[in-house]
Amino acid sequence: MGYSHYWYKQREVAPEKFDAIVADFSKLVIALDDMGVKLAGGRGTGLPEINSEIVRFNGSENCGHPKNDAVVIPWPSKGATGVMDPKAVGVDGNWFAGTTLDTRMCGGDCSYETFSFTRVLPDKGRPYAHDDERPDLFFDCCKTAYRPYDVAVTAFLIVAKNHLGDDIKVSSDGEDEQWYDAKRLCYINLGYGPEFALDKENGELKRKQLSAA
Repeated sequence: MGYSHYWYKQREVAPEKFDAIVADFSKLVIALDDMGVKLAGGRGTGLPEINSEIVRFNGSENCGHPKNDAVVIPWPSKGATGVMDPKAVGVDGNWFAGTTLDTRMCGGDCSYETFSFTRVLPDKGRPYAHDDERPDLFFDCCKTAYRPYDVAVTAFLIVAKNHLGDDIKVSSDGEDEQWYDAKRLCYINLGYGPEFALDKENGELKRKQLSAA
């Protein structure tokens, strides 16, 4: 239970497509840091892994943010946006399992669940769940709890969707407004992003037709 993002991908991504994803995401790392999103390794310490076979990261366990015991199983409130926005209230309410936030924040530890996206799915000793309509696509997810690194996760998924098209299906517990920061980040640094939106009916990330200016 907790705020998460989901995707179905092929068991093996072509090396040239994975390299294109890695190249674009690498361009976002400094911009993310400027936003206050400090990426760490999968366990919340060390450096993120970004190479031709895997992208694995987490928020930083030692982020330096003040401890806040009020942040319990957080979920974004309607209109929530930004990263540790000084104009935001922070904890602004409750949902049935915890608290709601009007900006991405932590309670003193920016790490949560590891984000891991491999070129080739590792053999975990059990079959992966697959999409009923596309049995060649296999399930994975990341629970971010609306910590600051949530922007990095959503930005990466936009990058992956841009390069993989129909060979990846992305969905989210959030609304399209919670993806605005990632779309803006991608647009400024990569030239694409706003053309992707979460479908209101099923929450799936899709490329939409932008109207001419």
